[in-house]
Amino acid sequence: MKKTIAALFALVASAFAQRSETVTFLASLSPANEVPPVSTDARGTALLYAHVMRDAQNQIVSGSVDFVILYTFPGETTFTGLHIHSGAAGVNGPVTVNTGIAAGANSVTIAAPFRGILSRQAQVTPDNTAGLATLRGMFENPAGYYVNLHSTVNPGGVIRGQVMRAESTTLLGLMSPANEVPAITNVTASGVGAIEAVRAYDNGRLAAGVVTFDVNYTIPGDSTITGLHIHSGAAGVNGPVIINTGITGAASVTAPANGMGSLIYPVEVNTAVATQVSTLEGLFDSPGDYYVNLHTSVNPGGLIRSQLFDTEPISFRTMMSPANEVPPIAGLNASAMGNALIYALRDRTGNVTAARFIFDVNHRFPEATTFTGLHIHDAAAGVNGPVTINSGIAAGERSVVSATGFGNIWRPINVIGGQPLTSLNSVLRNPENHYLNLHTTVNAGGAVRAQLAPANTRMPRIVDIISAVSDTRVRTLAQGGQFTIFGEDLAKVSTNLSGLVGFQLPTAANGTSITMGGIPVPIITLGFEPRNNPSGYIVGQVPFEAPAGNHDVVVTSSNGASNRFQVTVAPIAPAMFFDTVGAFAVRVADFSIVRPESAARAGETIAFVTTGLGQTMPALATGQIPDSANIVAAAASLTIGGRDATVLGTTTIPGFPGIYIVLANIPTGLTPGQANVMLRVGAATANVTSLAVR
Repeated sequence: MKKTIAALFALVASAFAQRSETVTFLASLSPANEVPPVSTDARGTALLYAHVMRDAQNQIVSGSVDFVILYTFPGETTFTGLHIHSGAAGVNGPVTVNTGIAAGANSVTIAAPFRGILSRQAQVTPDNTAGLATLRGMFENPAGYYVNLHSTVNPGGVIRGQVMRAESTTLLGLMSPANEVPAITNVTASGVGAIEAVRAYDNGRLAAGVVTFDVNYTIPGDSTITGLHIHSGAAGVNGPVIINTGITGAASVTAPANGMGSLIYPVEVNTAVATQVSTLEGLFDSPGDYYVNLHTSVNPGGLIRSQLFDTEPISFRTMMSPANEVPPIAGLNASAMGNALIYALRDRTGNVTAARFIFDVNHRFPEATTFTGLHIHDAAAGVNGPVTINSGIAAGERSVVSATGFGNIWRPINVIGGQPLTSLNSVLRNPENHYLNLHTTVNAGGAVRAQLAPANTRMPRIVDIISAVSDTRVRTLAQGGQFTIFGEDLAKVSTNLSGLVGFQLPTAANGTSITMGGIPVPIITLGFEPRNNPSGYIVGQVPFEAPAGNHDVVVTSSNGASNRFQVTVAPIAPAMFFDTVGAFAVRVADFSIVRPESAARAGETIAFVTTGLGQTMPALATGQIPDSANIVAAAASLTIGGRDATVLGTTTIPGFPGIYIVLANIPTGLTPGQANVMLRVGAATANVTSLAVR
């Protein structure tokens, strides 16, 4: 056995120089899907997390699959198998990925209320030809595979469903009594609610969905929790319960004596209930229209509540090795591809205020191993530092046992405050000063380790600055408009600020800040594109306070200040966004983008996307994210194909600082094809673009 495991380890060792990936799948399980159909009042949803390793050719070479089965049965049932099979709908196929549930000692019997969650992890080793073919096939054609749950009464399968590629979103809410309606002012309580929503479609129809609640709370000790729900409703409004964890007065939860606890509840979305379908869609498209609420017996209408917010995804991918431990561990032929996945909320200062942190570690050890810790530590390479972000794995009952040493640890936690949050913000400024460490019973101080990033002491360097429309000829920047800095080492960690809460851009993020003529610049994006030269970029907003004239721009990272780069600022410097086809323009009637294959017709109202149009009415402050369509103060005119177009309005776009739209009707008499578009605002003229017309 040990020789076999050692051989498997040798096969995958080279693959560890490559990368890992985790992808989510769903399957809607029904007895009607069995072949032949089974007559029983049972149902379920399978949520699958496929953790795969890819080689240099991007081929999947090994992996693990986490099965989370949400089931409902009419009575006591003994499960004798849980697998992925190769086979299309209506066809019985062979087992290819096996969780190990089987008849006899490895069976699982459920009791009243006959609904619950069954969780298992299955391994696909490099020598498992059928399993590898299934993993590869699931990524290419998931409908060719199905999840099957077997029982003693129905050994061939009792509920089954074809695999579907799923998409997920992670939302967060900072829960408080002050958010209740009416506000609760006589109780000290708080919480962080993380929501993972997963959905899958079949032929354009929502076919399956799962919403997982993970709520950390601090409430009065020994409180009786009587509800945890997602409600439909904006801030300041009480709305109906839509997604329900099942906690009720009759099925309540008692908080610990210290009042600090957590609630983790995956919930099936009933695709036959319209409100649940619309809510799941809304969690992806407009999460702020929904709130998470925790109820108690003393406060049955809700004790702590928060609207839900989009989060910002950030990831660090590492290769963990015994050689990185301090001192290095000799003779241990082990490694792990360790990923730290972060979904963050930020405030107007640019700091992270809360986050969903996922430890995603594909471990490859040569024999059975018990893992006793998985943490982020604060220290540079070659130094041992304290634990600051803890997965919760520990010696004893909280250990993780791997029978072969091969597998994946997928451990989400909420980072709420204190030292963990301080450390997380430090990670985003200087990731090289933090490391991921996996501990075992044999190597309690750490078995495999990796810094989150290589050491980096390079100063930022500005190479060029132009308008955000990316036309190198547009170099005059407008007060309040967007611009782009190109350079190297501008920031150690990228951000698109998608988790920003509120309506004010920060002037610092991840240790990077900008000044223009000594005035702090609001940051919109810190980016990195390794295929470009230079590879770094920052999108910012010109301060309205920057006077017309020339100004030095300086970028300061956590390593220090850049060179000075001079730009010219004007009150108005219109610029039109475009691509290789033409102007970025959208039909107002149906929001479709104008392209040569869908050219604009005479009389249609088109919205042209621009920047640099100056101040608005009412006036906007620097960094303010508009929440309405403010009218541009200066008058605009537009010609298309040399003909005057009637300008219907020029406004900001809600939610997009420094971006404006120009609404205009397409004039008659244009020659079909690409027509030049010329915009003039006040006395300033924009770059010339084109529009497909017919």
